Amino acid sequence: MKPELIALCGLAFSGKSTIARQVAAATGAELISYDAINAARGFDGGTVMDDSEWEKTSLMAAATARAVLASGRGVVVDDTFSHRFLRDRFAAVARAAGVPFVLLFVDTPPAVIEARLAENARTGARHHIAPEVFAHHRARFQFPGDDEQPVRLASAADVDRWLAGRRGASVPP
Repeated sequence: MKPELIALCGLAFSGKSTIARQVAAATGAELISYDAINAARGFDGGTVMDDSEWEKTSLMAAATARAVLASGRGVVVDDTFSHRFLRDRFAAVARAAGVPFVLLFVDTPPAVIEARLAENARTGARHHIAPEVFAHHRARFQFPGDDEQPVRLASAADVDRWLAGRRGASVPP
């Protein structure tokens, strides 16, 4: 497959990381995870983190994406991309590299996300996200508009269909 920049977008606990790993494996792209960058920087994204620190993480991810694309490999970026300007930043990275930008919006129902948050609070399977942090995140989330041409993924079957369609002729998703 030709290199491209694929960005995962959606609320926390919507399933983005699972899909990002699946897409990266299927396309041979390098996975760039904001959670991994934050962990390496000593931050836990599930707690209150200053916007300036999120910006540093975003700029680090963008620099990594530029370097990977320059090497001829594709990139899958795993973040909430909760603000339009962040999605626009990575679309610009793709344009500058001369590769397509694909926005995958993980459209998970709020009730499913709330159940996942509750289950995680019970099991501790992954980093906890404080209720006030999630409420702040959800209230500020800027959902992608039609002008961004997001690929909406509402189920595992949607992901499978999207990936299967990409394996065929070079037809846009």
